[in-house]
Amino acid sequence: MSPSSDSRLRKFQLRRATRISLLVPVWFLTLHLLALLLFGLGFLLSRPVLPDIATKSASYSGADVVLPRAFKRAVVVLIDALRYDFITGSGDWDGTYYSDALTTPLMLSVSHPENAAVFKFIADPPTTTLQRLKALTTGSLPTFVDAGSNFNGAEVTEDSWIGQLLSSRGKNRVAFAGDDTWLSLFPVLAHGTYEGKNLTFPYESFNVWDLYTVDSGVTSHLWPLLERKDDWDVLIAHYLGVDHAGHRFGPDTPQMKEKLLEMDTMLKTLVDAIRDDDETLLVVLGDHGMDEKGDHGGDSKGEVEAGFFWYSSRPFLAPVDKAETINQIDLVPTLSLLLDIPVPFNNLGSPIVSAMLGPERNFQTLASAFRIVSEQIYGYRSHHPSFDGTSEVTELYSAASEAWNTSRDYVRISELYLEFQKQNLKTCREMWAKFDVPSMIAGIVLFLASVVSLIVFYAAFDGSIECASDYLDLLAANAGCGALIGLAAGTGLGYLRSRLFTATIFGLAMGSILGFAKALHSLSSVNVKSPVSKWTGLALLSIVLHGILFASNSYVVWEARSLSFLLVSFGFILLVASFRLADTKLRATAVFHSIVFILQSRIAEYPRVCREEQLPFCTSNFYASTASSVSSLPALVVLFGTALAFPAIIKSFLRTSASYEGSAPLWVGTGLRVALVLVALYWTLDYVEADPKSQANVEQIKMYKYVVSRLLFGVTVVGAPLAWFRGVPLCLRVEVTNNQEKIKQAVQDGDVDTASKTSPVSVEIIGFGNTYGSLYMLLFLSIFAAVALCLKPVGGIAMAGMVYQILTLLEVGDALELFASSPIVIPTIIALMGTQYYFATGHQATLASIQWDVAFLFTQSIRPPLTHIALIFNTFGPFILAGLAVPLTVFYKLSPSPRDFRASEATMARVVQAGTGAMIYAGGLTLINCITTIVLRRHLMVWKIFAPRFMLAGATVLVIDVAVVAGTFFAGTAIGAVYDVFG
Repeated sequence: MSPSSDSRLRKFQLRRATRISLLVPVWFLTLHLLALLLFGLGFLLSRPVLPDIATKSASYSGADVVLPRAFKRAVVVLIDALRYDFITGSGDWDGTYYSDALTTPLMLSVSHPENAAVFKFIADPPTTTLQRLKALTTGSLPTFVDAGSNFNGAEVTEDSWIGQLLSSRGKNRVAFAGDDTWLSLFPVLAHGTYEGKNLTFPYESFNVWDLYTVDSGVTSHLWPLLERKDDWDVLIAHYLGVDHAGHRFGPDTPQMKEKLLEMDTMLKTLVDAIRDDDETLLVVLGDHGMDEKGDHGGDSKGEVEAGFFWYSSRPFLAPVDKAETINQIDLVPTLSLLLDIPVPFNNLGSPIVSAMLGPERNFQTLASAFRIVSEQIYGYRSHHPSFDGTSEVTELYSAASEAWNTSRDYVRISELYLEFQKQNLKTCREMWAKFDVPSMIAGIVLFLASVVSLIVFYAAFDGSIECASDYLDLLAANAGCGALIGLAAGTGLGYLRSRLFTATIFGLAMGSILGFAKALHSLSSVNVKSPVSKWTGLALLSIVLHGILFASNSYVVWEARSLSFLLVSFGFILLVASFRLADTKLRATAVFHSIVFILQSRIAEYPRVCREEQLPFCTSNFYASTASSVSSLPALVVLFGTALAFPAIIKSFLRTSASYEGSAPLWVGTGLRVALVLVALYWTLDYVEADPKSQANVEQIKMYKYVVSRLLFGVTVVGAPLAWFRGVPLCLRVEVTNNQEKIKQAVQDGDVDTASKTSPVSVEIIGFGNTYGSLYMLLFLSIFAAVALCLKPVGGIAMAGMVYQILTLLEVGDALELFASSPIVIPTIIALMGTQYYFATGHQATLASIQWDVAFLFTQSIRPPLTHIALIFNTFGPFILAGLAVPLTVFYKLSPSPRDFRASEATMARVVQAGTGAMIYAGGLTLINCITTIVLRRHLMVWKIFAPRFMLAGATVLVIDVAVVAGTFFAGTAIGAVYDVFG
């Protein structure tokens, strides 16, 4: 075989080894995904929906039935995120700006108590718009998992007052203007016309940086629609400016006051427009409130306490206390009765007492309304299989019905029916917290099996090429065969036990794991070494110590501080080990970087966004203020400083191995610095845009922002990686020295041996000792720049600190020779750092901490995939970088072995082995989280604390696994590029 043919064969074999190596992390990723799916299906249950449609039963008529006079039409104004104190101007939220802005509702309720009233309107969490709209139209309760559909709204298939209105009128007579979420829930509204005239005017809803477009559009259509009042039965106007002002600036800001004053002006005009129309009912409500920072999604007081106000020129209310509280779902039966349509079949709300009593305080009307709604709820219970075993609630209904038939004490009858409705609602809230325990256990067993398999793989796969070539081939073949057998067995068992989906998934995954065990047994040449060296044991202990935090709601709330303690403790262990090094220079290097690691672990604890449960013992410092989502000016100054200093730090690390050569100065010294300066420039423009003084030039500023963000995204995510893959020169410099003079001098001196041994030309490769590490570092830094762009300024600074801390850890690991003695420990600690920096970038294990405004980093509207990439990089950036940093634990200060094909394959095998460290951390942590979650599933804080933390753990394991897969692929490319040069 010719040398060229042999070289091509070796390259082909190396590429094949890379592809086979990718099968390992992909397989474990699949196992984690299936385990997470099983556990999630058992824990995050969705509410069953009945398709039945309500009709008017006999309870709507009869000699004893007296119902309130119906309205001919209704105007429903939904002011998104209208918090209760926004319309009362008092209470615990003592705002400076908003307390006297939206005053019309309270003034009317005081001056005309029979025509108008203000209520505290309690929302059921999750307090996201889509879930609230479902509840406000169907009267049903959401479940926690429903929050995930807020950006993927599905059509409402259950009965609703909108559906009842359309069917009872025989045509679409619902006019609409505002948030287009309504159209995803009720697509029929998109075709709203009457006699050829358009009745529907939707606007895109999620651009939280836009305070004006939607509101101006809604108002511009509202007045013409009011003039065409004979064309519609219900007019819905959904305003978004208050919600967007909260997300962008916070509730207690001049921008919020401006929006509330605008809403007050609109309501005054609206009330004047219907003042002489006693057939029109005006309903003004908030779908949810907002917390002290202007966000929502959770269940804090500010988020669940929305405002509600209604008005009619016709007296229709019994005077009520302005502090009266009602549930949001109570609007559904009340509005249905006031519009003379059937109460939706799935409704769980109760009629609002003051509207049913009326100004005459007629308790017969109230009792009639309660009877109709109770009969509807009883019918729903009768059709729902989940209500078996709740006979005590049914007995309440029987007692109330008997009182209706035998008594004329309408006050007592009303009390009995109301008690039935309250107990039913309580039962439903408890019932939809039931869990599918077998699915949860199946998920835990699968997680356990996958983590054990990871540990065994790490122990057996010693990184030698003999192990790689045999082990990976057999793993792929046996795991595949086992999966097919398990799939067949699981499907058959699931069919017999009526758990087809759970058994099929479980059988598929466990079959592949058993196939893996068979492959391990077949390799008699593989000697499984003990995975518990002192450093490996420390890595596994860190996973356990982190995981047991999930057994306490207090530790989950303060998780960031606990992680800081764990990392600092690990840093002190490194420091002690560093002092034991014999080499003076090596000891000084290791001690210095150990101290830096400890300090950086403490510094990373500083930036924070406090969650509700941490108050008042925590102060947020991530934004300009605790009630704002805008970054502070000092943070921008530090961000510019970071942009200038960080490349110099990277340069110093590369110079320790003489690797700041070749393409490194251009890539790091120029490219990275320019990219980070552009990141700082983007957030400076964002800061200027948020300044009220810049509103005149806001459109021009937005244009500059999008130019900067798109340019930087194109360079960091597309341009730089593409250049890297197409063959960026290595970070090397070749020095050629002519030794002719040296040889001549040796001959003249009579030193024949020196002359004969000296080559006429000597070649020295500068940077050879870190060939792999420096090459991979270029791609890693490009992705870091892209992540930094998607983070708020303080988050970008924190991520630069994370990269610095990773490099210090690599230096210590190199000095202590940890990469060889325990390949798992450094990847595990880096993954642990990923969780710490998740908190340092302004996130918490809560829905409210998701920085949704970053979705519009590149565009003014939602544009996949840019919107999704921005959110993913923003939320999971630390985990992405942690997974991608894994190959550096193998590559750092690693030189190639020229013409040694086996060494290149062995390097790839070591990358795969190191990847198991991060995957063991992510999988083990999620396993412990699942165990604590199933044990604490009846805990008072399960939905507020433990469920969000489980969702974060599930997302973490998938993101880290995917990043490890990507890092393994990139590492294979780097190994191939180096082999092309030195092979």
